[in-house]
Amino acid sequence: MTEQERNDVIEAVRARLTDDQTGNMLMIQAESRRYEQEDPQTAKALLELAMSLLSEEQEAYLKETMYIGERRLDQVYGEAAGLMQKRENAKALTLTRQLYEHILVHFRETAERRFFSFRNLLESNLYHQLYHPTKELMKTPFDFTRFIGAHAYNLVELSRTEEAIPVLETAIRYNPVNPDPRFELAEVYKLLGNHEKLRETVLETHPICTTRYALGRCYANMAFYCTEITEYEDAVAFYYVSLLFADHPAIPGELQHLSHLMGRRIMPPTREQARAVLEKYHMIEGPGREVLYTATELSNQAIEAKQWKEATYYMQVISDLTNDPKAAETLKMCAAELRKMFPDAPISTS
Repeated sequence: MTEQERNDVIEAVRARLTDDQTGNMLMIQAESRRYEQEDPQTAKALLELAMSLLSEEQEAYLKETMYIGERRLDQVYGEAAGLMQKRENAKALTLTRQLYEHILVHFRETAERRFFSFRNLLESNLYHQLYHPTKELMKTPFDFTRFIGAHAYNLVELSRTEEAIPVLETAIRYNPVNPDPRFELAEVYKLLGNHEKLRETVLETHPICTTRYALGRCYANMAFYCTEITEYEDAVAFYYVSLLFADHPAIPGELQHLSHLMGRRIMPPTREQARAVLEKYHMIEGPGREVLYTATELSNQAIEAKQWKEATYYMQVISDLTNDPKAAETLKMCAAELRKMFPDAPISTS
């Protein structure tokens, strides 16, 4: 988005302001969320507009909760991420610890409400499907699951692996339907040799996977677990199921290692054999029922409302997970309608 386009968005939002201060804040926050992924600079500019409308008392509260010193939480995270890229994890740890402790103090759960860092409407609706919340759900100003996950990463890189476990559990709490911190927790349990906690984590991750890559990673993690407990045939089956969903380059090497452990050449399992192994470990082949139900409901609603950007996204999820030709056709239709609105925008149908 160009600077002029960004200014046009801000002015359009200003034009919608009324005498209702609460309504103004809710409207600006909703607009900011629309641009979080498409154009983060516009999202930040809208948040700054919201800040300018606050009373002194309200501004002081936001300064206390959204800033560490003179820097916004996302700016602190950005500096930490830069240090992590340069592998200066000890320095980054100081910043991520500040973020982690700040979040725990200012965004803690109460008897009435709980804060969440859902990244999109699919995650929000999936959470309702799986967890049936009774508390008021409050959106965090930034992706706290990512911020907290960075702190856990630094701990692991500095060989403080066990300390990362409660940190990752906190990251999960802020977004229970984001598989990323659960995958990191699985890696921690691998490092610690805690096989049963690894298995438990994989089984908790599988129902929230919304991509083929994530599903493949779950099955590969279960194959690792089976290898560790010397259930080699089951490990072979899980690796082959994983390859149905994601062509991970490390798996051929893992299969060769299993062949060495078993002392014979490995034969791919039949589909019946693979499904029997999945059932043995209380897993299914493919996505969880709630994921497909939620994505389908949201896609139907978006198509009916002619919200083609949202419809295209949900149909991409469904088509990716199922390889269903009908879903692929619906995705093409949604993408074609979206392309009419944005002729120059790159739109994927794969």
